[in-house]
Amino acid sequence: MARETGESGETKSTKVKKHKRRKSKKESKTRIVHANILYDHTKGGDNPNRHYANNKIKTTKYTLLSFLPKNLFEQFHRFANVYFVFIALLNFVPVVNAFQPELALAPVVFILSVTAIKDLWEDYRRHRSDKEINHMDCLVYSRSEKQYVEKYWKELRVGDFIRLRCNEILPADVLLLSSSDPDRLCHIETATLDGETNLKQRQVVRSFIDLVSFDPLKYCSVIECEKPNNDLNRFRGYIIHRSGRRDGLYKDNLLLRGCTIRNTEEAVGIVIYAGHETKAMLNNNGPRYKRSKLERQMNVDVFWCVIILLVMCLFSAIGHGLWMFQYGDKKPVFDVLSPEGTDISPVVSAIYLFLTMIIVFQVLIPISLFVSIEIVKICQVYFIHQDMELYDEETDSHLQCRALNITEDLGQMQYIFSDKTGTLTENKMVFRRCTVAGVEYSHDANARRLAMYQEMDSEEEDCTSHGGTLPRRDSVTSHQSGKVVLRSQSTKSHRRTGSRAEAKRASILSKHTAFSSPMEKDITPDPQLMDKVNECSSQMEFMRFHCQPLNQIPPDLCDIFDFFIALTICNTVVVSSPNQPRQKVDDCKGKRQRKILYKTQNYLNLYAADGLRTLCIAKKVLSKEEYASWLQRHLEAETAIQRREELLFESALRLETNLQLLGATGIEDRLQDGVPETIASLRKAGLQIWVLTGDKQETAINIAYACKLLDPEEEMITLNADSQVHPACTAIMFDLVYLFSDLIFLFLFCFLLPGMTEIPFLVHRLGLVIDGRTLAYALDKSLEDKFLAVARSCRSVLCCRSTPLQKSMVVKLVRNKLKVMTLAIGDGANDVSMIQVADVGVGISGQEGMQAVMASDFALPRFRYLQKLLLVHGHWCYSRLANMILYFFFKNAMFVALIFWYQFYCGFSGSAMVDQWYLIFFNLMFSAFPQLITGTLDKDVSAETLQELPQLYMNGQNSEEYKPYMFWMNMIDAFYQSLICFFIPYFAYVDSDVDLFTWGTPITTLALFTILLHLGIETKTWVSLGAETPCCPATAPKPERSGEHLYGGVGQNPCCSVCKPGQELQETSDLCNCKQKCYYNIK
Repeated sequence: MARETGESGETKSTKVKKHKRRKSKKESKTRIVHANILYDHTKGGDNPNRHYANNKIKTTKYTLLSFLPKNLFEQFHRFANVYFVFIALLNFVPVVNAFQPELALAPVVFILSVTAIKDLWEDYRRHRSDKEINHMDCLVYSRSEKQYVEKYWKELRVGDFIRLRCNEILPADVLLLSSSDPDRLCHIETATLDGETNLKQRQVVRSFIDLVSFDPLKYCSVIECEKPNNDLNRFRGYIIHRSGRRDGLYKDNLLLRGCTIRNTEEAVGIVIYAGHETKAMLNNNGPRYKRSKLERQMNVDVFWCVIILLVMCLFSAIGHGLWMFQYGDKKPVFDVLSPEGTDISPVVSAIYLFLTMIIVFQVLIPISLFVSIEIVKICQVYFIHQDMELYDEETDSHLQCRALNITEDLGQMQYIFSDKTGTLTENKMVFRRCTVAGVEYSHDANARRLAMYQEMDSEEEDCTSHGGTLPRRDSVTSHQSGKVVLRSQSTKSHRRTGSRAEAKRASILSKHTAFSSPMEKDITPDPQLMDKVNECSSQMEFMRFHCQPLNQIPPDLCDIFDFFIALTICNTVVVSSPNQPRQKVDDCKGKRQRKILYKTQNYLNLYAADGLRTLCIAKKVLSKEEYASWLQRHLEAETAIQRREELLFESALRLETNLQLLGATGIEDRLQDGVPETIASLRKAGLQIWVLTGDKQETAINIAYACKLLDPEEEMITLNADSQVHPACTAIMFDLVYLFSDLIFLFLFCFLLPGMTEIPFLVHRLGLVIDGRTLAYALDKSLEDKFLAVARSCRSVLCCRSTPLQKSMVVKLVRNKLKVMTLAIGDGANDVSMIQVADVGVGISGQEGMQAVMASDFALPRFRYLQKLLLVHGHWCYSRLANMILYFFFKNAMFVALIFWYQFYCGFSGSAMVDQWYLIFFNLMFSAFPQLITGTLDKDVSAETLQELPQLYMNGQNSEEYKPYMFWMNMIDAFYQSLICFFIPYFAYVDSDVDLFTWGTPITTLALFTILLHLGIETKTWVSLGAETPCCPATAPKPERSGEHLYGGVGQNPCCSVCKPGQELQETSDLCNCKQKCYYNIK
């Protein structure tokens, strides 16, 4: 039957219950799909696919009836909203109310209404989008009409056959059964899923390749596949034919919903997943939320504000009770109210006043702080996007900010974890050198030829000058076979004729013949190897690679299998040519040192020392019996749904034995422009940089020296576990910890000696290199503390041969154990876990696709742009937000303190000398906008100075702008200034007969002026119409950059009165010793 993993026809109730229990266990593993045309649609109960979800989508959250209660429930998840609603409702209690109840309710109703309207509008837009998508047309095969008819997307069901046309968007996840392409391929664009604009190739299921045209009525197969999941890069299953034969199904056979058909006239497939069970919908989880370090600190201070509020209310309540006890009628402590409700005891009156003072002092909790922070962060992200220095013209890409709520974390980073390939390097492989049978061939001129070929490609010219047409790299299609044609040509290089040289060349070319997908460049470590060998024709015999469709492969090349299981191994099984004895040949390309002979090993070490990526090539001859035995197990692995990758890997390992070495290659991967300078600048800023790579140790070390991660003057410690003895690794870690402790003591001792000017050995000049096997031991629970102690003592850390899991474990270990801010940057799918674990994840839009970008918080075109993102924009964002939050606490505390001082003169009655309109709308109207402007545009230091003096970044690393004591200093300053603002009008009107508001209005005006003046003093930079004027001219921008900013300002003071009193700073390069803390002097 066609239900998810078999149904039985039991009728007895007891057997049905047992059957349901068995079924539920199997349902979690596989799904079975039949063709819908085999069943009458009028009898829906007979269709086994009826249990699966339809293709109608619904992404809205609300209905007309559920909107109001559900939206309010969501908003009340924020504690601030609950608090202010409680205060507003408390004001409706007659015995404790302080203001007009309707007026007190206005601010919180306004905030809740604005949020509700925003949510309603967003949900309405989702509703319109759903309706538009559900009513799009597609061609579905009809059993009754025996042809394809148009239907809405929402009417599509699992098991339907659909016809897809060029430039059409896929309505569901479809298994490809037929294609008009001669090679039975279908080209799709997956930009909506992973952001990649280059075309992907998908291939027809193997058993349907030979069909000239596909007739749905003749289809009688059954598909069994895995349950719906959100993994875009995995699809496991098999198709069972009438004969009982099984063919494996892969992700290359599946067309995903949301992709667009390109360069393919027509394709036919069967729907496997529909609606909310498609991979695209399962990946639609919404934006990830991260809480910044500054926000966590702010929440602690908000809690302290609540404590201060309760203390002030308690003090006022006690004062009121004492006042009533001293001057009121003597009543029992707990007395029953009179019928009029006026005669109450001092204790009960104090309790009522405590609740009243909570209403009066509610301004102390900043209701608009959270909204203001969100607005400022949005504006900061906008200005970061407008920075044209973060635009890369070569790739036509710009910085992307994918997380709006952690911009200030960019200014507090302490550790950077970086990938190497594609992040520090270009990831553009250039074939440089090779060794064949112990003889080395150099190809130093290859780079010049590549540059010439790129120019010819850009002009759409064919490379016919070399005797044949070479296929472009991006046009090589999967599921192809190749035929190698060798032609003699005179050359001055070392010509090596014979079977070994021919086998070498054939192995290089045949590597790319079967099931390869060069568009997905992370599958193999050198996807451009075929082109590079073809282009290096000046020193080798001329080769031409001619692509053929799979259905035109000669019988001698019909059994070809590729393995893309791990980066260290890639096998191809081919059949020898007809004029050679019948034999099966396994050409294995890998990096396994134990299989490399002595002479080739020397060349490999030489290539690695030069920074080249090394690859070994070997072969082995299989007998027919060996091949048949291996093939049977391999086909079983191909059709497995569970543990398929593991079984395929084991199948590959069975071939990788007793290999005959043919040679090795050296591929150059150049550093990106500006990487050494960026790393040097980030180090001056106090950032610790770790490189985590999967490359060979020698290659990684050479690149580390080239990018200035390792210094030749450093003492390098290399940890390689040659054995699997855990106690040995433990002993080494303990020895290193003791060594570093002794070195630290030596450093301090030498430093304290009066005549010592040179220190023989510094701890911070050490570099640590560790391989993947040793790292696995170091990350053990018993050794991780020792490993961190060793790594912290080193200036540089380089982890080689590390797996994606190890990368994420290293980042998590450093972040959790050291309590530091971490940033991870990478460009490939193997960096995704590391990027997601770090406090800030940065993706590079490079050669390995967009998976790292899709998982990141920020995306950069090149590594060098990280310098300005952190040192400039990160510093600005942190400084602006930190000062804005402190200012919020200051102004609210100062305004509340005015009312608190008045309580001493009104018997702690809970009344205020300020009009209730001023008190209620103080945060929303009178003081909300100035700090938004400074929080968005203020600059304590110019961009040029921040990049010239990276040491200024340490200000954010050490949280100098927002420390716990700063909150208390602000609160003390607020209470002090409130005393001045209160008692100056008080003594001015003493012994006068003015009314309450005539006396209270000057106090309010003076306080508001003082608050705004305080903000003006705290503002670091004032800008007139076209010229920027910082508080200290030492931090002024260069003249040619000063006209880029536009917002209002005042005059300029030519000297800094704090660090250089009475002196004018003539040079902008002078460093201000007051660290930009000096006040601005208004002229």
